[in-house]
Formats: sequence, structure tokens, C-alpha cells
Amino acid sequence: MDTLVTDTLLVTMDPTVPGATGDLGIVDDGAVGWTDGEITYVGPAAEVETADADRTVNGDGCLTLPGFVNAHVHGRHTLLRGAAQDVPEIEWMTRALGPVASHATPEDGVVGAKLTAIEALASGTTTLGEYAEGVATLVERVYRPLGLRVVATETINEVPDDRTDGGPDEPYSFDRGAGETALERAEALFERFADDSLVTPAYGPQALDMVSLDLLETITDRARRGDRTVHMHVAQGDRERRQIAARYGEGATTVGVLHDERLLGDHLLAAHLHGATPGERERLADAGVRMVGCPSSIVAIDGIVPPIVEYREHGGVVAFGTDQAPGPGGHDALRELRTTSMVSKAERGDPTAIDAAAALELATIGGARALGIADRVGSLSPGKRADVVVCDLGRPSVAPTVRSPFHTAIPNLVYGAGSDVVRDVFVDGVQLVSPGGIVGVDVGDVVSEARRRAERVFADAETDWRAAGSTMVDAVDNGRL
Repeated sequence: MDTLVTDTLLVTMDPTVPGATGDLGIVDDGAVGWTDGEITYVGPAAEVETADADRTVNGDGCLTLPGFVNAHVHGRHTLLRGAAQDVPEIEWMTRALGPVASHATPEDGVVGAKLTAIEALASGTTTLGEYAEGVATLVERVYRPLGLRVVATETINEVPDDRTDGGPDEPYSFDRGAGETALERAEALFERFADDSLVTPAYGPQALDMVSLDLLETITDRARRGDRTVHMHVAQGDRERRQIAARYGEGATTVGVLHDERLLGDHLLAAHLHGATPGERERLADAGVRMVGCPSSIVAIDGIVPPIVEYREHGGVVAFGTDQAPGPGGHDALRELRTTSMVSKAERGDPTAIDAAAALELATIGGARALGIADRVGSLSPGKRADVVVCDLGRPSVAPTVRSPFHTAIPNLVYGAGSDVVRDVFVDGVQLVSPGGIVGVDVGDVVSEARRRAERVFADAETDWRAAGSTMVDAVDNGRL
């Protein structure tokens, strides 16, 4: 085999692995090895010969687990980190972020995506569910050169970028030509990356208030016929609720319209769902709709905890995502794991709501299932791709750890760890993070370029940002920012 990580505490997320115990598939003194990026051995270290491996990675004192799957990311907006936060939900998109984002160039977005990838990799993320207009550029310029796995979702909508003129209860105008052009980009994405093992395309109708029903029906039909994923923001807050009521009539809801139009099914990955009722969420889960919740983002933007616990109770497939950096802050998977568990406990008034094991499930096999790639990643299983993370249990944020009478490494990782615990990251068997940092990347250069570009974007946007009149303007004028 090419590489063998040995003498390590394994959390495989596969209870069928030889020598594994419990739902998480824990192997106390384990090893995982691969050849040409395919896992060929998982199990006790004593049952594999290190001499059989071209390279041996010492996992002593480490926890080794599947790479994290961050299922919902808008990477280019990381350049605008800090641009929109602490405002009412109805203002966030159109009056806070929008006036700044409109001054960012496509090249600015590429640099933002580089920052996203760096932060994600450093925290053990091996797969990103990137959601963007012109996502092929980000794949080709950022994610593919770095070697990250990506589910590339092409944004499809029919509304103008500038929506500051219309009131919140005035339906957005639709441009069918823009929607058709976006759908053509999505189809080109499927063709371009059909044979790329690291890239899985998906359709991205942005939301029901941003695409016409006939276009959404076309997208859904193609997805069903091609066994493809439709990744869509669904029931994501008061802004969408008001738009749906304005377009489809008082009392209409996103989930209700999708159900009535027979657009629900296991082809659909629904982001957010905090604007849906409990009954609607149960209906979605029963229909096989997958969910991705973004706790840091939705708590920061909407002041609401996503219904991750409830959706799991309904038997639905659930993943986590970091969404975008403006507002919630960024793309650190370990930080998001802790946030997911903590806010879920608080929202339910139940400290058992999302335990450490459930959090790891959301970030690994749950994310893979949600993105439709669980046949390839999400667990350390023979035949799957070698997306592997090795975490140093000697770091102060997780130390000390013990293995008896139970493994404290699991809660310590979820509740205490920062990205400094991540020692090695492999994607498709290739090492992308080593103890020396991200392989082949000058992080300082990327950060410096991002700062220069952000300074220009914010300066160019000042007049428009002030004219939009979000509550952030008052915060600045009162010396709070």
C-alpha cells in the first residue's frame, strides 16, 4: 500500500470494521492504509504489516477519523468577512451585505474562496459543498489545484443582484433568460467534471422566491432523470416567507408550494429549514429530502437555531455547513461542531440533544449522505476514498485524554478543539496538511492579498452601503465599529 497511518485511536464511523466497537466504529490501537487513494485496510494495527506500506505515518497519541464534510459554503464571500452582522434579518442580504458585495469582482471572489479553502483544510475539512454563480471558476482556480474534494453547486436564479429598491413584500422581478443561462452553466458543469473523482456537480436553484416554478420543474425533472442533487435554500427566514406570501398568496409557504407541485423527493438537499413548521419538516423527511443546517450562520443572521435535532428525530439525513463568513465568521469545522451541539442543547433545553458522537456523525457520514457521496467518503471503510484526518491529542485544548473507562478524546475534540489539533489531512490519499502547515500554500501571501482587496471593496462600497441604511450605519456612526 502507498500509505499507512498506524498505532492510532481510530474513529471510523463504520461499525462493521474488524475490531471496531460501538456505533462510531472505534478501534483503540488501529491503522488505516490506502493504495492509489483507495482505502485497503482499516482495523487493528497488530494485524497489518508496516513493511507492506511505502510510507508509514505514526499515529501514536493521535485520533484518526474521516475528513469533515462541510455541506453548504459560499466561499467567495469570505473576502467580505465582517461586512454584515448584528442587523435585523430582513436587512442582512439587501441592506448590509449586498451593497458591499456588489463592489467585489470575480477575482476578489477567487481570493475569498482561497481563504475559505485554507481555513477549511486547516480544521480537517476534506469536502466542501460550494454554492456559487460561476462555480466552475472556483473549482478550477481554487479547489481543484489545492486537491480538495468539492460538491460544486451552480447557483440558478432569475432575480437581479440589486434588490434594494423593492420593498420586502413586493415580489422580486424574474428574468427567465438569466435563469436559463444559469441552467446552461450547470449543465456544462456536469459535462466538464463528469470524469473527475474530486468534483461532483449539483443544481443550485437559489430559493423558491428566486426562481419561477416552471424553471424549478425543469431542474427537478433533469435531476430525477440523471440521479443528480438539487441543492436549494428552503424556508430560510422571514424575508423568504414574505416573498412567498406575496407571490403565491397569503398563507402560502415554501414547503407547501413544493409539496403541491410535487417537487419534493430524495433528489433535494434543503438548506436551513428554520422557517418551516414542525409538520412541514416531518413531511420533508418522509419524502426523503436531505437537510443541511448552518447553526453559526442562522443564529447570527436570523437569531434562530436550525432544526437539526428535530429533523434527525423525524429520521431525516442531516449535514452541517458554515454557509458564508460575513455574519457568522468563517469555515472552521471544529468550531462549527461545537456551536452545533451547544446551541442545539440550549434551544431544546436538553443537554443530550446533540451529543459528541452525533456531532461527529453530522460532520462525516451525515455530510456525505446529504451530498450524495457516501459511497465514496464519510467513513474509513475499505473501498472508500482515503479522506483522512489525524488529530494530535497532545494539544492543550484537548488534553488530557484517556481511553478507559471511556474515550474522552471524542468529547474533547468536539467541545474543546481548535484547528491547532489537526496535524495531517489527506484527500484521496494525497497529503494536503502536514505538521508544517498546508502543503504548497503560502498562507501569508493569500491573507495579504485578501486584505488589500477587501480594503478596496469596502472603500468603493461606502457610499452605496450608507445609502442602503442598515443599522450597521448607526453602529459605525456611534463608534461601535
